[in-house]
Amino acid sequence: MSLIPPIGFQGLKEGLSKLKERFDGTQGEPYVVESKKFKALYFDSDSTQSLMDMQAPIRLVVSYTETMMGFLLFHANPQSIAMIGLGGGSLAKYCHHYLPGASILVLENNSKVIGLKGKFHVPENSAKFTVLEADGAAYLRNAEEKFDVLLIDGYTKLGQAPQLCSEDFYASCLACLNPGGILVINFSGAAGLNQVYQERIDRVFDHPSVLVVEDDRMNQILFASNGSSLKIPAEDLLRRSSALSQVHDIHLARTAQNFLAQRNLDSRQ
Repeated sequence: MSLIPPIGFQGLKEGLSKLKERFDGTQGEPYVVESKKFKALYFDSDSTQSLMDMQAPIRLVVSYTETMMGFLLFHANPQSIAMIGLGGGSLAKYCHHYLPGASILVLENNSKVIGLKGKFHVPENSAKFTVLEADGAAYLRNAEEKFDVLLIDGYTKLGQAPQLCSEDFYASCLACLNPGGILVINFSGAAGLNQVYQERIDRVFDHPSVLVVEDDRMNQILFASNGSSLKIPAEDLLRRSSALSQVHDIHLARTAQNFLAQRNLDSRQ
């Protein structure tokens, strides 16, 4: 779940804005707004938490979610994925559909958000897919299982949950990753504060992270690894993005290019 900036499609933005005005004053309770083409999750009238295409529920509509799927560039066939933050289930649904071999655990601490998952076509719990009501930071701190991929996208109506920004939390993430595992975090808000979070992560992980700025400048997606995965040569990364794009209808080539641009910038600093 994330704070998504105003929708870039002007007609969609205006249509949803008119609809959601009816729900102002819900005091932070999650609620759903539908237009003819889209369904959106809100905590308040200021920001969209999740967005679903009614005709293609699995499609990733918001660009930052496509960037978070950039973990495929470094771990194309994960067997275990954990996510903190359900929202409308965009990432969970996509991974469940396109990575059927992976066991997926989604940690969400808001029971009311979980109660809305049926409205967003989130799959029912099964042997390979589980949505669990739990505090993600506490769960990882005490977890015995390990994961190939960790996706952190946990927000409240006040912004990013503070328990997901501490050095202790990042240490828990590292401890829960399998060798060569990938951590991906969605940051939204002040770039300076996000830099502080990145510095904390880099103190915990032995390998430097890469913070990719979204084209809309509103979200920053951090990639970190407990191995050398992020050091892949540029030509190999672009080759992987091309191959993966035959299966995944998301902007992996754009993500690869943005990742490489930021990595090159970091290396010159």
